[in-house]
Amino acid sequence: MSDIKTALKIYRKLLDKGQLDRETEGDLFLEFRNVEVRAILAEFEEELDFKVIETAGSLYLLPNSGNGVLGFTTKDIREAVATDARLVDGYLLSYISMFILYLFYGGRNRNPKQREFLRISKLVEELDKRFSMALADQEETKLMEENYALNFMRIAELWESKQDFEERGRKTKTGTILNTCRLLERENLLRLVDDDREIRPTKKLDDLMLNYYLDDSRVEEIKGFFEGVGQDA
Repeated sequence: MSDIKTALKIYRKLLDKGQLDRETEGDLFLEFRNVEVRAILAEFEEELDFKVIETAGSLYLLPNSGNGVLGFTTKDIREAVATDARLVDGYLLSYISMFILYLFYGGRNRNPKQREFLRISKLVEELDKRFSMALADQEETKLMEENYALNFMRIAELWESKQDFEERGRKTKTGTILNTCRLLERENLLRLVDDDREIRPTKKLDDLMLNYYLDDSRVEEIKGFFEGVGQDA
């Protein structure tokens, strides 16, 4: 097989599944180490605006920020709520996604992973606490909005307007969290288990967070964002 065909085959596998594993695709995984194949893939990365990340035993395709073809757009996130969802609905899902990552990987030691699972009920409780404190301390919240160019007050108000009993409709808190989790589950980043009462990170999410995303500066940035308002927003 020619180098260009091999590179295309690797790209196609990554495009279809988001990852390529040594365990199931050993030959292709090893071909990634071929200098010529890697050079061709590097051209794909530049032209198509993505990165290939190698971790122990796996390759992952990651769209660059702003890639509207391979990555999530604001429209995609809004439509995860409903076809008529507002921009603020999409922002709430984005915040919940980031907060889930923080709860899993916001540790302060050399291994930032803090837990193996998270109950949906606990997530509702933590979000209630953070959003209520943000609304109570509006002066501090406005400072955070200026720092991060995010209308956090409006997001908190939207969360507070939702029903808080444990049902799964679109307008409930639990339903909003489940919409967020299903969006991440479709990308093989989380698994919903125990009849959608618990979430667990996948190997893919562990690999990407621990080997790529969480360098020291990103860890500090994430901590600064989520330990802002009253150390709880």
